[in-house]
Amino acid sequence: MASSNGTRTVSFSLPSNEGALVSVPISGARSTVLDFFSPTCEPCKEKVPALHAKQSELAARGARLVLVGVVSDSESTDDARRALASWGVVAPFLVDRNGTGRREAGITALPATIILDASGAVRWVASSTSRAEDVVAALPE
Repeated sequence: MASSNGTRTVSFSLPSNEGALVSVPISGARSTVLDFFSPTCEPCKEKVPALHAKQSELAARGARLVLVGVVSDSESTDDARRALASWGVVAPFLVDRNGTGRREAGITALPATIILDASGAVRWVASSTSRAEDVVAALPE
């Protein structure tokens, strides 16, 4: 979806790993950092924990980190939870079973990280070589 100024906006709702419906962008956050992963994604094993470790820095800049588990028909929410735990991450996440979040965000490959402003406009898209430090640095002041 495009806004009137030509910037793509992202807005969707997905269930959390606990079953509650969560809307993106996150209400009350200056920025929402969406980090898409799958339980079988090899590069995610390094990228997700590194970004999760930056949560306090993200929060200090008014951003909320939202992990989005992209699960296939043969995978379960528990598979995503176990993958995160094996990577040292114990955190809530959204469950993108039918690709709704991926499609809305324009994600074609994993891992993927994007930053949305409070209105859902895409402000930054990580490259395949982006690090957690780059995500923090990309947040608006």
